[in-house]
Amino acid sequence: MSVTLGSVIHDEREAAHLTQRELARMVKVSNSTISRIESDDGIHPDPPTLKAISEVLKIDYNYLLALNGQIADDPDIRMIQRGAKNLSADDRRRMMRTLNAMFDDLFTEEKSGGDTPS
Repeated sequence: MSVTLGSVIHDEREAAHLTQRELARMVKVSNSTISRIESDDGIHPDPPTLKAISEVLKIDYNYLLALNGQIADDPDIRMIQRGAKNLSADDRRRMMRTLNAMFDDLFTEEKSGGDTPS
Protein backbone atom coordinates (compact mmCIF):
# COMPACT_ATOMS: atom_id res chain seq x y z
CA MET A 1 0.00 0.00 0.00
CA SER A 2 1.38 3.40 -0.93
CA VAL A 3 1.68 6.24 1.52
CA THR A 4 -1.15 8.73 1.03
CA LEU A 5 -2.45 11.67 2.99
CA GLY A 6 -5.42 9.61 4.11
CA SER A 7 -3.38 6.59 5.17
CA VAL A 8 -0.96 8.71 7.21
CA ILE A 9 -3.76 10.56 8.99
CA HIS A 10 -5.67 7.32 9.58
CA ASP A 11 -2.64 5.52 11.00
CA GLU A 12 -1.61 8.42 13.23
CA ARG A 13 -5.19 8.95 14.44
CA GLU A 14 -5.45 5.30 15.42
CA ALA A 15 -2.02 5.40 17.08
CA ALA A 16 -3.31 8.35 19.14
CA HIS A 17 -6.39 6.26 20.09
CA LEU A 18 -8.79 8.82 18.62
CA THR A 19 -11.98 8.18 16.71
CA GLN A 20 -12.74 10.11 13.54
CA ARG A 21 -15.40 11.99 15.51
CA GLU A 22 -12.91 12.97 18.23
CA LEU A 23 -10.35 14.17 15.70
CA ALA A 24 -13.01 16.09 13.81
CA ARG A 25 -14.11 17.84 16.99
CA MET A 26 -10.52 18.75 17.88
CA VAL A 27 -9.79 20.04 14.37
CA LYS A 28 -13.18 21.78 14.11
CA VAL A 29 -14.34 20.04 10.94
CA SER A 30 -17.13 17.56 10.34
CA ASN A 31 -16.75 13.86 10.97
CA SER A 32 -17.49 13.26 7.29
CA THR A 33 -14.57 15.52 6.33
CA ILE A 34 -12.15 13.36 8.34
CA SER A 35 -13.72 10.23 6.83
CA ARG A 36 -13.32 11.60 3.30
CA ILE A 37 -9.70 12.66 3.93
CA GLU A 38 -8.82 9.23 5.30
CA SER A 39 -10.56 7.54 2.37
CA ASP A 40 -8.48 9.53 -0.12
CA ASP A 41 -11.64 10.20 -2.10
CA GLY A 42 -10.27 13.24 -3.91
CA ILE A 43 -10.78 15.81 -1.16
CA HIS A 44 -7.87 18.22 -0.75
CA PRO A 45 -8.06 19.76 2.72
CA ASP A 46 -7.10 23.40 2.98
CA PRO A 47 -3.84 24.39 4.74
CA PRO A 48 -5.54 25.49 8.01
CA THR A 49 -7.25 22.10 8.30
CA LEU A 50 -3.98 20.28 7.63
CA LYS A 51 -2.22 22.51 10.16
CA ALA A 52 -4.80 21.64 12.82
CA ILE A 53 -4.55 17.92 12.03
CA SER A 54 -0.75 18.10 12.16
CA GLU A 55 -0.87 19.74 15.58
CA VAL A 56 -3.38 17.30 17.05
CA LEU A 57 -1.67 14.20 15.66
CA LYS A 58 1.88 15.56 15.94
CA ILE A 59 2.65 15.00 12.25
CA ASP A 60 5.00 17.29 10.35
CA TYR A 61 2.82 19.94 8.69
CA ASN A 62 5.03 20.18 5.60
CA TYR A 63 4.83 16.42 5.15
CA LEU A 64 1.03 16.66 5.07
CA LEU A 65 1.21 19.55 2.60
CA ALA A 66 3.46 17.44 0.39
CA LEU A 67 1.13 14.44 0.58
CA ASN A 68 -1.73 16.80 -0.31
CA GLY A 69 0.19 17.96 -3.41
CA GLN A 70 0.57 21.52 -2.16
CA ILE A 71 4.37 21.54 -1.92
CA ALA A 72 7.16 19.36 -3.29
CA ASP A 73 8.14 16.53 -0.99
CA ASP A 74 11.80 16.88 -0.13
CA PRO A 75 12.81 15.23 3.16
CA ASP A 76 15.95 17.39 3.39
CA ILE A 77 13.92 20.59 3.11
CA ARG A 78 11.42 19.30 5.69
CA MET A 79 14.30 18.63 8.08
CA ILE A 80 15.70 22.14 7.56
CA GLN A 81 12.25 23.65 8.12
CA ARG A 82 11.75 21.73 11.36
CA GLY A 83 15.18 22.83 12.59
CA ALA A 84 14.66 26.46 11.57
CA LYS A 85 11.47 26.67 13.65
CA ASN A 86 13.56 26.15 16.77
CA LEU A 87 16.22 28.76 16.04
CA SER A 88 16.47 32.02 17.92
CA ALA A 89 16.14 35.19 15.85
CA ASP A 90 19.92 35.71 16.03
CA ASP A 91 20.67 32.12 14.99
CA ARG A 92 18.19 32.40 12.13
CA ARG A 93 19.90 35.60 10.88
CA ARG A 94 23.30 33.84 11.10
CA MET A 95 21.94 30.87 9.18
CA MET A 96 20.55 33.14 6.47
CA ARG A 97 23.85 35.05 6.19
CA THR A 98 25.67 31.73 5.78
CA LEU A 99 23.20 30.50 3.15
CA ASN A 100 23.37 33.82 1.33
CA ALA A 101 27.16 33.67 1.24
CA MET A 102 27.16 30.07 0.01
CA PHE A 103 24.43 30.51 -2.59
CA ASP A 104 24.65 34.20 -3.40
CA ASP A 105 23.58 33.83 -7.03
CA LEU A 106 20.51 31.77 -6.03
CA PHE A 107 19.24 34.33 -3.52
CA THR A 108 19.26 37.42 -5.75
CA GLU A 109 15.45 37.44 -6.02
CA GLU A 110 14.97 37.28 -2.26
CA LYS A 111 17.55 40.01 -1.72
CA SER A 112 15.88 42.35 -4.18
CA GLY A 113 12.47 41.59 -2.69
CA GLY A 114 13.59 42.45 0.83
CA ASP A 115 12.66 39.06 2.28
CA THR A 116 16.16 38.17 3.43
CA PRO A 117 16.87 38.97 7.09
CA SER A 118 19.70 41.42 7.64
